[in-house]
Amino acid sequence: MTGDQPLTLRPYGARALLAEVPDAPTRRALTAWLESTEHSGVDIVPAESTVLLDVSDMSVDESTAQQALRRLSAQLRDLDLTTLPPATASSGSLHTIDVRYDGPDLTTVAEQLAMSTDALIRWHASTPWTVEFLGFMPGFGYLTRADHNREVDRRHSPRSAIPTGSVGFAGSYCGVYPRSSPGGWQLVGHTEHVMFDVHGTGATAAPNDRITFQAVR
Repeated sequence: MTGDQPLTLRPYGARALLAEVPDAPTRRALTAWLESTEHSGVDIVPAESTVLLDVSDMSVDESTAQQALRRLSAQLRDLDLTTLPPATASSGSLHTIDVRYDGPDLTTVAEQLAMSTDALIRWHASTPWTVEFLGFMPGFGYLTRADHNREVDRRHSPRSAIPTGSVGFAGSYCGVYPRSSPGGWQLVGHTEHVMFDVHGTGATAAPNDRITFQAVR
């Protein structure tokens, strides 16, 4: 965590506050601190370099929501980011997802990561990935791991429809498409695993959860 820049707080409508941080390690540490302290009624929603603090329960009236956010804002303004301990290894749930590594961009991704396709498959399935945050669409987790240190280019021409369950790479992230969508991620495989149950439990994985991919034929 660098802590080179101060925490910036911005109103985000009448019921939310957006905390902007200098980098992903700081965001992880701030998220861990927020989750370890009591902020009743305030949802904590991390993104790449922000944390949204949202009173989403509409049974809480606006005045009460704003009071809670003012208290939290005062705490955050007094917080020295450089004193926050680094986030520890994930204590979230572990999910195992079967993948058929038959994506149309498998060879392209392997070349960009300087691997053979077989080595890419072994590497991708060898170590759990951490869900950094959810975004883009419900249930879409941005996945990282420490040894993914080469970025993968997005496609120059995005596809008009990426199939549900597609496993792909873009930049420093891996992800699984919960439903069909246009997109420019490079696709390495496909899973039948339901990443977002619209009629039931919602997203399969939450931030700080881990996902292990398992190669199947």
